[in-house]
This record gives sequence, structure tokens and C-alpha cells, in this order.
Amino acid sequence: MNDKASVIIDRQLIKRLIRQELEPTLLNMESQPDLSWVMPMVKDELFKAVLAHTNGNQSKAARILGINRGNYTKKIQRIKHSTTELPK
Repeated sequence: MNDKASVIIDRQLIKRLIRQELEPTLLNMESQPDLSWVMPMVKDELFKAVLAHTNGNQSKAARILGINRGNYTKKIQRIKHSTTELPK
């Protein structure tokens, strides 16, 4: 499952984008940036993208993410109540 055909996320691209977005903030050593929003946002977007990739199949999405289906369902329900952008 580690072949190129099964890769749905380009790790190097994500790393580049993170560095590109954070560089101006991190270069300003006097600032104390609040980046607490980053991880929850990335996680939510990942959960939504994988759900869309699996055409709404939560069991399959949980397997792809390597987590328990129950935990995935709880997380996706929380996302569903906090946004209207969830794929159906």
C-alpha cells in the first residue's frame, strides 16, 4: 500500500507549504505567534478530505487514517456540527 498509486497526499508539498506560510512569522523573533489553530484545522481538513475520497465511507476513511472507526465517527460528527463544508 506504499506504492505511488496509493499516495493521496504529497508530503513534500505539505512541508513546503507549512514552511512557506510560517516563515514570515517565525523570522520575526520578537513576535509570539499563536499557532494553536493550525493542528485542529489541518486535522479537520484531513478528515473531510479522506471522507470525500472514500465517498462517505467512514469505515474506509478510518482505516486509511489508521484510527478506530468509533473515534473517526465522533470526530467527523464534531466537524459536521462546526461547519457546513462537510462532504456528504
